[in-house]
Amino acid sequence: MRENAIEQLERAAQAYPFLSDLSPEHLSRLLATAEERFFEPDEVLFGEGARSEFLYLIAKGRIALETVSAGAPIIIQTLTEGDAMGWSALTKSGKTHFQARAISSVQTIAFDGAKLSLAFDYDNSFGYQMMKRLLEMVTDRLDRTRLQMIELYTNSKGTNI
Repeated sequence: MRENAIEQLERAAQAYPFLSDLSPEHLSRLLATAEERFFEPDEVLFGEGARSEFLYLIAKGRIALETVSAGAPIIIQTLTEGDAMGWSALTKSGKTHFQARAISSVQTIAFDGAKLSLAFDYDNSFGYQMMKRLLEMVTDRLDRTRLQMIELYTNSKGTNI
């Protein structure tokens, strides 16, 4: 019998940086909100400014986080196996800040944001552990966005900052 991504994740959770050191109890709570989702190359998982409903963990494939400028997408970051995205699903507005587009065939584990928020309220320890991980993800996105902006500015002006 072929093992699905959720079963693989449960078996190998410590290999994913986003889940490393998560207790078995907290991992079980997280997996209770999970479902597999698949995306084809060039399929948009969510658009910039759209409402996000899921926090994603990439099991296979590559995803571009993009912003659109003058009608053309600018890649801010390329995500691969083990990366997480979609933290906006856990905010009140759910509004995304980037577009997520599959670069290749992608297999994800999607965690329902509304169910996760309820689980965080029910088990504050679980919520705290997950929010620490999400803060690291947000910090990384901000750093990468800043670097991309510097590169774009430098290339457009032909000077260094």
